[in-house]
Amino acid sequence: MGLTYASAADFLTAQAQELRLSATLEINELVRKQLDMGKPVVHLGFGEATFPIPKSVRAAHEEASGNTSYLPVAGLWKLRESVARFQTRRLGFTVGPEQVVIAPGSKPLLFALFDILSGDALLPRPSWVSYEPQVKHAGKQLYWIETDEEDRHTITGSSLNSAYDQAVSEGSDPRIMLINSPSNPTGQAFSKETLETITYFCKEKKITLISDEIYSDICYSDTYSTTSCTEDIFNAGQMVLTGGLSKTYSAGGWRVGFAIFPPNTFGKTLQKAILAYASECWSAASTPAQEAAAVAFDTTPEMDTYRSQLSNLHKHCTIRLYEALKNCGLAVAAPKGAFYLYPSFYPYSKQLKSLGIYTSRQLSRWLIEECGMAALPGSVFGEDDEGVRGGRYRLRMATSYLYFKDQEERYTRGYELLSHALDGGANATIKLPLLEKAIVAIENAVAKLKNV
Repeated sequence: MGLTYASAADFLTAQAQELRLSATLEINELVRKQLDMGKPVVHLGFGEATFPIPKSVRAAHEEASGNTSYLPVAGLWKLRESVARFQTRRLGFTVGPEQVVIAPGSKPLLFALFDILSGDALLPRPSWVSYEPQVKHAGKQLYWIETDEEDRHTITGSSLNSAYDQAVSEGSDPRIMLINSPSNPTGQAFSKETLETITYFCKEKKITLISDEIYSDICYSDTYSTTSCTEDIFNAGQMVLTGGLSKTYSAGGWRVGFAIFPPNTFGKTLQKAILAYASECWSAASTPAQEAAAVAFDTTPEMDTYRSQLSNLHKHCTIRLYEALKNCGLAVAAPKGAFYLYPSFYPYSKQLKSLGIYTSRQLSRWLIEECGMAALPGSVFGEDDEGVRGGRYRLRMATSYLYFKDQEERYTRGYELLSHALDGGANATIKLPLLEKAIVAIENAVAKLKNV
């Protein structure tokens, strides 16, 4: 006779009982169900970069495919050197390879940091879907830093102090803050002035600042910054920078991420703890993937050209969709980086309510079932669905699936498409049929609402 349990509480921890399938993976399942029923779907729900990988990077992976040995926990030394050289150029100050730790994606590094660092956490609202579960799984209290679409979801000194004061008043100990610029889900990037406000606030309050810079190579404007630090602030402060291979190089499935620690006592102590954690958890990232990543992160003309091409294409596609959303009367801020838009259907709230749609999740479900368009609800990014500062029928739309209809086309057409993106002027010649389908789907959805 088998064992019987009254509930999950009989064998799962409290934190595990709160875990749910990631919303990004959940939307994929919904899309698959619609397709299985023969219903076409425009997929704006999943933020996976889909461009073909540089040929030299693929070749390096294939050449190393027979190497099945474990690598050092901190990562392949030549990859750490490659990341250090690239980040030295990007940041404008020296990063040594000994400061770099490699992991199977940046997600487990963030998970480990929340687990290891003491204190409770501050996150901007909205934030990427996995940050909140990671904080809660680590047994920490989470306090939201409120932002508003009218100021492009920026962070102010007032919003920082408000979140911090709330945490302290409730007896919590806010010691960790994470930011992401350019942002998933908003597509916004912080100005240099905003980043200075954040870093000085964290320094004053002795808060460890984690800067998730996974989209740092996909930024559309010099006015906005993709890093939260200067040499003095990073080398003397409590900061960690994270990034990875998945977005810039369209290699999410290879699972290669990195963290950079400051060369001070704080950084060395935290890095030692991360390595101990990693040794008991993931041991090391894939050997062939690390060999390939060493080529990808190098500062060669080939890689520089690829990064520029990819950023130009994301800019072209995302801004084109932004213009369509604006033309449909939706409230949406112009994107500054990554490949996301965060529109609000609030201008059509009267029509939505007449359809029985009161939340962003209900709106997301209606769009996929009635309009053949998949987008993630704002509620999964920490938004409330009530009030002026709440969800306001916000959705996150990703443009990363609007280039190729399948894996075969990714490689038969992908390199040609990249070659047309050498400069901004060439974008006028780029044809993206899936983007045009997405625009039509949005126009049809809005037309349905207008006719309610």
